[in-house]
Amino acid sequence: MVSQELIELLKYMEHSTDEVSEQCKSERIQKMHRRVCRIKASEKTEVKYMQAWEEKLLERQKEKRELLRKMNHKMSIEEIVSQVTEKVKFEIEANQ
Repeated sequence: MVSQELIELLKYMEHSTDEVSEQCKSERIQKMHRRVCRIKASEKTEVKYMQAWEEKLLERQKEKRELLRKMNHKMSIEEIVSQVTEKVKFEIEANQ
């Protein structure tokens, strides 16, 4: 059997609105909703969130650049190996 408070919590987590919060009988869920609203309204929290988001974005971009650099380096090595192989084949054929 699932508790009523858990059912209300799951509904609230799915739709974190004032309306859903008001329908909840659980004081803990209503208290949590008030805290969520205060956090969302805080400019300081918003700035921190945006900074964290931007930092993650910059880190992903850095990782992509590094991956592309490695891929280009690998391709360069493969091109060199291919060119050397062609030269060796050419020299072998020329000497036969």
